[in-house]
Amino acid sequence: MARDLGNVAPARPYGVHTLLDEPGLAVRDVVCGHGRRSPTFAGEYPRACIAMVLSGAFHARSSAGDVLVAPATLLLGNAAQAYEYRHVDDGGDRSLLFEYGDEVARFEPAAAPAAPPLVALAERALRDGDAEALREVALLAAGAAHAAAGERRPAWSRAQAARVARALRYIEAHSDEDCSLAALASQAGLSRYHFLRIFRGVTGKTPRQHLIATRLRSAAAALARTRLPVTRVALDAGFGDLSHFIASFSRAFGASPRTYRASARR
Repeated sequence: MARDLGNVAPARPYGVHTLLDEPGLAVRDVVCGHGRRSPTFAGEYPRACIAMVLSGAFHARSSAGDVLVAPATLLLGNAAQAYEYRHVDDGGDRSLLFEYGDEVARFEPAAAPAAPPLVALAERALRDGDAEALREVALLAAGAAHAAAGERRPAWSRAQAARVARALRYIEAHSDEDCSLAALASQAGLSRYHFLRIFRGVTGKTPRQHLIATRLRSAAAALARTRLPVTRVALDAGFGDLSHFIASFSRAFGASPRTYRASARR
């Protein structure tokens, strides 16, 4: 396989590993060990898809053009579009494959760049196995693909701003409950894809970023004002995983939850 992703991704055997499969979206971890002596692989995409390449390189050809796919590249495909993959060196490759339903518009270019923050978010979601983070990465990747074709930052109306405000108030009141992308999009009365685009256009951040920030503020207040164990604080704030909470809190506040509590009490 290509470079060892170390702590970035779990070790898996060669093959396609399904991480998420639901109506309108599937996410798969594709671990490939083929090299330059391997045959050319050809077929048709069953539905619109994006492969975010995390390591390795290979040559891809479709009606949209030829591209040598490298790490931090989004390889784009449309339903019923023919493709060919050919490996030009040895070492294999690894990608996150996102397959979409009808709500994602047709992709125009053969490939698009993946910005470092998007790749980092994808690697973190892959490492943690976080389904909600994988959903968000999938929709952000689709937005990046459309932007590469010249799609402008989405304009928004007062009515759409009101929908986003409704979602923001819902997060504020229910941050410790189900605030998944699907739940928030339902509150706003939009599809997940359009809700994410409009939310990001209006606020400058994703729903998940806002949700995590809200949960962290709630946790910080509890750490400063109560003697509850850190695990209890994390659960009450809406974090289901203690290690994720500690890592997120430490990044945001520059100190671990215990250090922050001690400092706040002093």
